[in-house]
Amino acid sequence: MIFNGPIIRPTTDADSVFIELTAGCTHNGCTFCNFYDGVPLRVAPLSEVEANLKEVAQKNPNAKKVWASGGNPYALSTEKLAERAKLIKKHLPEGHISTYARVDDLNRKTVDDMRHLKELGFGELVIGVESLDDEVLAHVNKGYTVADIVEGFQKLEDAGVDYRVIYMGGLAGQGKVVDSAKKSAEILNKLHPYMMFLTPLDIEPGTPLAAEVKSGTFKPVERKELLQEYKTLFSELHNPMIVYTTTSHYSRPFTAKIPEHKEQVIRMLDEEILSIG
Repeated sequence: MIFNGPIIRPTTDADSVFIELTAGCTHNGCTFCNFYDGVPLRVAPLSEVEANLKEVAQKNPNAKKVWASGGNPYALSTEKLAERAKLIKKHLPEGHISTYARVDDLNRKTVDDMRHLKELGFGELVIGVESLDDEVLAHVNKGYTVADIVEGFQKLEDAGVDYRVIYMGGLAGQGKVVDSAKKSAEILNKLHPYMMFLTPLDIEPGTPLAAEVKSGTFKPVERKELLQEYKTLFSELHNPMIVYTTTSHYSRPFTAKIPEHKEQVIRMLDEEILSIG
Protein backbone atom coordinates (compact mmCIF):
# COMPACT_ATOMS: atom_id res chain seq x y z
CA MET A 1 0.00 0.00 0.00
CA ILE A 2 1.22 3.49 -0.85
CA PHE A 3 0.59 6.37 1.56
CA ASN A 4 2.17 9.81 1.20
CA GLY A 5 0.34 11.42 4.10
CA PRO A 6 -0.93 10.44 7.55
CA ILE A 7 -4.07 8.32 7.87
CA ILE A 8 -6.41 10.49 9.92
CA ARG A 9 -9.96 9.27 10.27
CA PRO A 10 -12.76 9.21 12.86
CA THR A 11 -12.72 6.47 15.48
CA THR A 12 -15.91 5.05 13.97
CA ASP A 13 -14.07 4.37 10.69
CA ALA A 14 -11.17 2.38 12.14
CA ASP A 15 -12.57 -0.81 10.57
CA SER A 16 -12.59 0.67 7.06
CA VAL A 17 -10.28 -0.08 4.16
CA PHE A 18 -7.97 2.95 3.74
CA ILE A 19 -7.33 4.15 0.20
CA GLU A 20 -5.36 7.38 -0.20
CA LEU A 21 -6.87 9.81 -2.71
CA THR A 22 -5.01 12.91 -1.58
CA ALA A 23 -2.28 13.87 0.87
CA GLY A 24 -2.27 17.10 2.83
CA CYS A 25 -5.03 19.66 3.32
CA THR A 26 -6.04 22.31 0.80
CA HIS A 27 -6.40 24.90 3.58
CA ASN A 28 -3.81 23.84 6.15
CA GLY A 29 -4.33 27.14 7.95
CA CYS A 30 -6.46 26.38 11.02
CA THR A 31 -4.57 27.85 13.98
CA PHE A 32 -5.16 24.81 16.24
CA CYS A 33 -4.09 22.11 13.76
CA ASN A 34 -0.70 20.62 12.88
CA PHE A 35 -1.91 17.34 11.37
CA TYR A 36 -0.60 18.15 7.90
CA ASP A 37 2.49 20.21 8.69
CA GLY A 38 5.23 19.18 6.29
CA VAL A 39 2.83 17.17 4.11
CA PRO A 40 2.81 18.61 0.58
CA LEU A 41 -0.58 18.78 -1.11
CA ARG A 42 -0.78 15.83 -3.49
CA VAL A 43 -3.38 14.02 -5.57
CA ALA A 44 -2.81 10.27 -5.87
CA PRO A 45 -2.71 9.34 -9.57
CA LEU A 46 -5.24 6.84 -10.83
CA SER A 47 -2.53 4.21 -11.35
CA GLU A 48 -1.54 4.44 -7.68
CA VAL A 49 -5.15 4.31 -6.48
CA GLU A 50 -5.80 1.23 -8.60
CA ALA A 51 -2.62 -0.51 -7.42
CA ASN A 52 -3.74 -0.03 -3.82
CA LEU A 53 -7.24 -1.24 -4.61
CA LYS A 54 -5.91 -4.38 -6.29
CA GLU A 55 -3.85 -5.15 -3.20
CA VAL A 56 -6.86 -4.67 -0.92
CA ALA A 57 -9.15 -6.69 -3.18
CA GLN A 58 -6.84 -9.70 -2.93
CA LYS A 59 -7.28 -9.78 0.85
CA ASN A 60 -10.71 -8.26 1.41
CA PRO A 61 -12.77 -8.29 -1.79
CA ASN A 62 -16.06 -7.94 0.12
CA ALA A 63 -15.07 -4.82 2.06
CA LYS A 64 -18.15 -2.80 2.97
CA LYS A 65 -16.46 0.38 4.26
CA VAL A 66 -13.86 2.40 2.37
CA TRP A 67 -12.21 5.45 3.91
CA ALA A 68 -10.90 7.74 1.16
CA SER A 69 -7.82 9.04 2.93
CA GLY A 70 -6.49 12.61 2.82
CA GLY A 71 -7.05 15.96 4.48
CA ASN A 72 -10.12 16.71 2.36
CA PRO A 73 -10.35 14.54 -0.78
CA TYR A 74 -13.79 16.02 -1.58
CA ALA A 75 -11.89 19.10 -2.78
CA LEU A 76 -11.09 17.19 -5.97
CA SER A 77 -13.17 18.01 -9.00
CA THR A 78 -16.34 16.03 -9.58
CA GLU A 79 -14.69 14.42 -12.61
CA LYS A 80 -11.64 13.25 -10.63
CA LEU A 81 -13.74 11.97 -7.75
CA ALA A 82 -15.99 10.13 -10.20
CA GLU A 83 -12.97 8.43 -11.81
CA ARG A 84 -11.74 7.26 -8.41
CA ALA A 85 -15.19 6.16 -7.28
CA LYS A 86 -15.51 4.00 -10.40
CA LEU A 87 -12.17 2.36 -9.64
CA ILE A 88 -13.25 1.64 -6.07
CA LYS A 89 -16.50 0.14 -7.34
CA LYS A 90 -14.60 -1.98 -9.85
CA HIS A 91 -12.33 -3.58 -7.25
CA LEU A 92 -14.52 -3.34 -4.13
CA PRO A 93 -18.07 -3.55 -5.50
CA GLU A 94 -19.68 -3.56 -2.04
CA GLY A 95 -17.61 -0.65 -0.74
CA HIS A 96 -19.40 2.40 0.68
CA ILE A 97 -17.09 5.44 0.53
CA SER A 98 -16.68 7.96 3.35
CA THR A 99 -14.21 10.83 3.41
CA TYR A 100 -13.34 14.23 4.84
CA ALA A 101 -14.58 17.44 3.28
CA ARG A 102 -14.21 21.12 4.07
CA VAL A 103 -17.18 23.46 3.81
CA ASP A 104 -15.60 25.31 0.88
CA ASP A 105 -15.35 21.97 -0.97
CA LEU A 106 -19.13 21.69 -0.72
CA ASN A 107 -19.71 25.18 -2.00
CA ARG A 108 -17.63 24.54 -5.12
CA LYS A 109 -19.97 21.71 -6.12
CA THR A 110 -23.56 21.75 -7.29
CA VAL A 111 -26.34 19.63 -5.85
CA ASP A 112 -26.26 17.63 -9.10
CA ASP A 113 -22.51 17.03 -8.65
CA MET A 114 -23.10 15.75 -5.12
CA ARG A 115 -25.99 13.56 -6.22
CA HIS A 116 -23.89 12.09 -9.05
CA LEU A 117 -20.99 11.33 -6.68
CA LYS A 118 -23.39 9.71 -4.23
CA GLU A 119 -24.66 7.40 -6.97
CA LEU A 120 -21.04 6.39 -7.63
CA GLY A 121 -20.35 5.61 -3.97
CA PHE A 122 -19.50 8.86 -2.17
CA GLY A 123 -22.51 8.58 0.10
CA GLU A 124 -21.15 10.05 3.31
CA LEU A 125 -18.91 12.95 4.35
CA VAL A 126 -17.26 14.01 7.60
CA ILE A 127 -16.83 17.76 8.05
CA GLY A 128 -14.85 19.35 10.86
CA VAL A 129 -16.82 22.52 11.41
CA GLU A 130 -15.42 22.74 14.98
CA SER A 131 -17.85 25.58 15.77
CA LEU A 132 -20.89 27.28 14.26
CA ASP A 133 -20.00 30.66 15.72
CA ASP A 134 -18.60 33.23 13.29
CA GLU A 135 -16.34 34.84 15.90
CA VAL A 136 -14.70 31.49 16.67
CA LEU A 137 -14.42 30.48 13.01
CA ALA A 138 -12.66 33.75 12.19
CA HIS A 139 -10.35 33.54 15.20
CA VAL A 140 -9.06 30.06 14.31
CA ASN A 141 -8.90 30.84 10.57
CA LYS A 142 -11.28 28.11 9.39
CA GLY A 143 -11.62 29.90 6.07
CA TYR A 144 -15.41 30.09 5.95
CA THR A 145 -18.43 31.48 7.79
CA VAL A 146 -21.61 30.12 9.35
CA ALA A 147 -23.51 31.21 6.24
CA ASP A 148 -21.13 29.10 4.14
CA ILE A 149 -21.75 26.11 6.44
CA VAL A 150 -25.52 26.44 6.12
CA GLU A 151 -25.28 26.75 2.33
CA GLY A 152 -23.02 23.72 1.98
CA PHE A 153 -24.99 21.49 4.34
CA GLN A 154 -28.29 22.36 2.73
CA LYS A 155 -26.82 21.32 -0.62
CA LEU A 156 -25.77 17.98 0.87
CA GLU A 157 -29.27 17.48 2.24
CA ASP A 158 -30.84 18.36 -1.12
CA ALA A 159 -28.54 15.80 -2.75
CA GLY A 160 -29.39 13.15 -0.15
CA VAL A 161 -25.79 12.80 1.04
CA ASP A 162 -25.35 11.74 4.68
CA TYR A 163 -22.90 13.77 6.74
CA ARG A 164 -21.27 13.86 10.15
CA VAL A 165 -19.82 16.93 11.85
CA ILE A 166 -17.00 17.47 14.33
CA TYR A 167 -17.57 19.96 17.16
CA MET A 168 -14.50 21.02 19.13
CA GLY A 169 -15.24 21.89 22.74
CA GLY A 170 -13.28 24.73 24.29
CA LEU A 171 -12.41 26.39 21.00
CA ALA A 172 -14.06 29.70 21.91
CA GLY A 173 -11.79 30.08 24.92
CA GLN A 174 -12.30 30.83 28.57
CA GLY A 175 -15.49 32.72 29.42
CA LYS A 176 -16.94 32.35 25.91
CA VAL A 177 -17.73 28.68 25.38
CA VAL A 178 -21.26 28.57 26.81
CA ASP A 179 -22.45 31.45 24.63
CA SER A 180 -20.68 29.91 21.65
CA ALA A 181 -22.41 26.57 22.28
CA LYS A 182 -25.80 28.31 22.21
CA LYS A 183 -24.97 29.91 18.85
CA SER A 184 -23.76 26.59 17.45
CA ALA A 185 -26.86 24.72 18.62
CA GLU A 186 -29.13 27.35 17.08
CA ILE A 187 -27.54 26.71 13.67
CA LEU A 188 -27.37 22.93 14.06
CA ASN A 189 -31.10 22.89 14.79
CA LYS A 190 -31.63 24.17 11.24
CA LEU A 191 -29.53 21.36 9.76
CA HIS A 192 -29.54 17.55 9.82
CA PRO A 193 -26.17 15.88 10.33
CA TYR A 194 -26.85 12.36 11.51
CA MET A 195 -23.86 12.32 13.88
CA MET A 196 -21.74 14.80 15.80
CA PHE A 197 -18.29 13.96 17.13
CA LEU A 198 -17.80 15.90 20.34
CA THR A 199 -14.10 16.35 21.03
CA PRO A 200 -12.20 18.76 23.29
CA LEU A 201 -9.56 21.13 22.00
CA ASP A 202 -5.97 19.96 22.34
CA ILE A 203 -3.34 22.68 22.27
CA GLU A 204 -0.87 21.24 19.78
CA PRO A 205 2.79 22.33 20.12
CA GLY A 206 4.04 24.65 17.41
CA THR A 207 0.61 25.87 16.30
CA PRO A 208 -0.40 29.53 16.19
CA LEU A 209 -2.97 28.80 18.91
CA ALA A 210 -0.24 27.40 21.15
CA ALA A 211 1.63 30.69 20.67
CA GLU A 212 -1.52 32.56 21.73
CA VAL A 213 -1.73 30.45 24.88
CA LYS A 214 1.90 31.20 25.66
CA SER A 215 1.39 34.95 25.17
CA GLY A 216 -1.81 34.93 27.21
CA THR A 217 -4.02 36.15 24.36
CA PHE A 218 -5.96 32.85 24.36
CA LYS A 219 -6.99 31.20 27.62
CA PRO A 220 -7.97 27.51 27.41
CA VAL A 221 -10.99 26.40 29.41
CA GLU A 222 -10.74 24.31 32.55
CA ARG A 223 -12.59 21.00 32.85
CA LYS A 224 -15.66 22.45 34.57
CA GLU A 225 -16.27 25.09 31.91
CA LEU A 226 -15.84 22.50 29.15
CA LEU A 227 -18.54 20.35 30.76
CA GLN A 228 -20.79 23.42 31.04
CA GLU A 229 -20.30 23.98 27.33
CA TYR A 230 -21.26 20.39 26.57
CA LYS A 231 -24.30 20.64 28.83
CA THR A 232 -25.43 23.82 27.06
CA LEU A 233 -25.00 22.20 23.67
CA PHE A 234 -27.06 19.16 24.70
CA SER A 235 -29.73 21.31 26.32
CA GLU A 236 -30.16 23.45 23.21
CA LEU A 237 -30.06 20.76 20.50
CA HIS A 238 -33.41 19.45 19.26
CA ASN A 239 -32.94 17.71 15.91
CA PRO A 240 -32.41 13.93 15.92
CA MET A 241 -28.69 13.18 16.03
CA ILE A 242 -26.16 10.72 17.42
CA VAL A 243 -23.52 12.36 19.61
CA TYR A 244 -20.29 10.39 19.85
CA THR A 245 -17.63 11.17 22.45
CA THR A 246 -15.83 7.87 22.63
CA THR A 247 -12.27 9.14 22.32
CA SER A 248 -9.19 8.93 24.50
CA HIS A 249 -9.73 12.56 25.55
CA TYR A 250 -13.02 12.11 27.39
CA SER A 251 -13.13 10.79 30.98
CA ARG A 252 -16.66 9.34 30.65
CA PRO A 253 -17.04 8.46 26.97
CA PHE A 254 -20.52 7.86 25.66
CA THR A 255 -22.62 7.53 22.56
CA ALA A 256 -26.02 9.18 22.89
CA LYS A 257 -29.05 9.83 20.75
CA ILE A 258 -30.89 13.14 20.73
CA PRO A 259 -33.65 13.39 21.83
CA GLU A 260 -33.87 9.89 23.42
CA HIS A 261 -30.85 10.21 25.75
CA LYS A 262 -30.80 13.97 26.13
CA GLU A 263 -31.97 14.21 29.75
CA GLN A 264 -29.79 11.28 30.81
CA VAL A 265 -26.67 12.94 29.40
CA ILE A 266 -27.53 16.29 30.98
CA ARG A 267 -27.86 14.56 34.38
CA MET A 268 -24.52 12.86 33.87
CA LEU A 269 -22.84 16.16 32.98
CA ASP A 270 -24.45 17.83 36.01
CA GLU A 271 -22.98 15.11 38.23
CA GLU A 272 -19.51 15.68 36.79
CA ILE A 273 -19.81 19.45 37.16
CA LEU A 274 -20.89 19.09 40.81
CA SER A 275 -18.05 16.69 41.51
CA ILE A 276 -15.54 19.34 40.45
CA GLY A 277 -17.06 21.88 42.87
